[in-house]
Amino acid sequence: MGLGRVGDSKRLLESEFRNDHIQWITNARVTRVEAGKMFVTEMDEAGQPKKEHELPFKYSMMLPAFKGVDAVAAVDGLCNPRGFVLIDEHQRSRKYRNIFSAGVCVAIPPVEVTPVPTGAPKTGYMIETMVSAIVHNIAAELAGKPEQATARATWNAICLADMGDTGAAFVALPQIPPRNVNWFKKGKWVHLAKLAFEKYFLYKMKHGTAEPVYEKHVLKALGIERLEKLVDHK
Repeated sequence: MGLGRVGDSKRLLESEFRNDHIQWITNARVTRVEAGKMFVTEMDEAGQPKKEHELPFKYSMMLPAFKGVDAVAAVDGLCNPRGFVLIDEHQRSRKYRNIFSAGVCVAIPPVEVTPVPTGAPKTGYMIETMVSAIVHNIAAELAGKPEQATARATWNAICLADMGDTGAAFVALPQIPPRNVNWFKKGKWVHLAKLAFEKYFLYKMKHGTAEPVYEKHVLKALGIERLEKLVDHK
């Protein structure tokens, strides 16, 4: 998952693949694609070619590596070489103090070194924690109290991954290791939970409520909070 493993996710996902007769290749890069054929080079632990694969297909889907927006990446000192915004612990640009950044555009170092370079994913709740920190910090700036712009996102992760009639759920607190909580489970209940969450999330958005009180208290009871630190200067 690009997270340096969460719980027993590797074994459980491989088991799910085997149950559905799905074969997989890891540490691989696509070298070229022809009509009905994909050519893949599998790499060893040192990042050197290990085996060549010729994979026939009738339908294929490629997900290109993420990169930042060209217009943003062109701003001097704002981004890393891939175009992701460099931020401090308060979600603020390291060079431009009036710029805050959240979500997929944020530069996060890879969790671990892999034969084929990968990036760290940004999950939904993790992004919500980023936005919460930004809102608190911008509010402090607008109030003329920049010394109070000290909110920090927890970068906690809660994920429900649907896999047809089953699914996988994980909680990583925080998402980037070392973690205090490292939990992963799969089962049909995740598929049902995903359907329920979809309806609940759309209801929240339609009513303009990002974090209802009951949700906040339930998550807090589980040790899941959006903000790591809020300094009271009163």
